[in-house]
Amino acid sequence: MVEIVKSPSLYLDQGENDLEIEALYERAFGPGRHAKAAARLREGNHYLPKCSFFARVDQRIVGACRLWRVYGENGVSALFLGPIAVDQAYRSFGLGRALLNESLAQSGHHEVVILVGDLAYFAASGFEIVPKGQIILPGPVDPKRLLWRTGNVAADKRPNGRLSVPRATNQTD
Repeated sequence: MVEIVKSPSLYLDQGENDLEIEALYERAFGPGRHAKAAARLREGNHYLPKCSFFARVDQRIVGACRLWRVYGENGVSALFLGPIAVDQAYRSFGLGRALLNESLAQSGHHEVVILVGDLAYFAASGFEIVPKGQIILPGPVDPKRLLWRTGNVAADKRPNGRLSVPRATNQTD
């Protein structure tokens, strides 16, 4: 067991640590993560640096959380959260929640945030199960794990239908 002697510090993810963050995701989720429906929403997409964070202890990245822009068939945009990962040695200390909360705080309440995850964990941050048929991911997903946080967004301003990624070559928002 690794003894935690320092608390992690959170930083905006500006892209300078992509290889280390990908290595963390590989350790946390394994190679099968690329086969999941959520991965289709990240392919060809660019995470949003203003809402994405990583955690570091000394020179080691021990946690990361990214948000991505997606669109419903109705043209309404939302943010897609994930992956969120914490190094094995730093789990159960609230780091995942800290990364999540920081990312959500930067996204504001004017955005719908969607993710695939456990309601028991994410409900405390305002997530609920997406109503059946409201949105569709590009691949199979357990409907009990398809969650969203709608904040102050009116029902007619929420994404609907199949989700897709922006196809611009340089996304900056």
